[in-house]
Amino acid sequence: MTSIARHGENPPSPRQLPIEPRPERSLLQKLGVGFQPPAQAEYGPDAYPSVLRRITSLFLLIGLVVFLGVAVAGMIGSVILVAGFLLEQAISS
Repeated sequence: MTSIARHGENPPSPRQLPIEPRPERSLLQKLGVGFQPPAQAEYGPDAYPSVLRRITSLFLLIGLVVFLGVAVAGMIGSVILVAGFLLEQAISS
C-alpha cells in the first residue's frame, strides 16, 4: 500500500491529542494474569496473529485437552475404585 502524502508533507494538526506513554506493566500482567485493560484493535494487513502466537496457542490447546482428559479419566477411575470397594464391603458383610 502506498500513502497519498508522505510523513513530512502531512504534519499532525495542533488539535491532535498527545500520545500518553503506557505505564510499566508487572510480570503478572505481561503473562496475562489478573485484570487486563482492553487491547487496542488492530486493523489492516498486519491484523492477523503471528506464526509464533498460533504455534503457542496450538500447544496450549493440546496441553489443555490432555490435562482435562487425564482429570476426567482420574475422576472416573476413582469413582469405579470406590464403587468396587463399597461393593466388596457390602458383599462380605
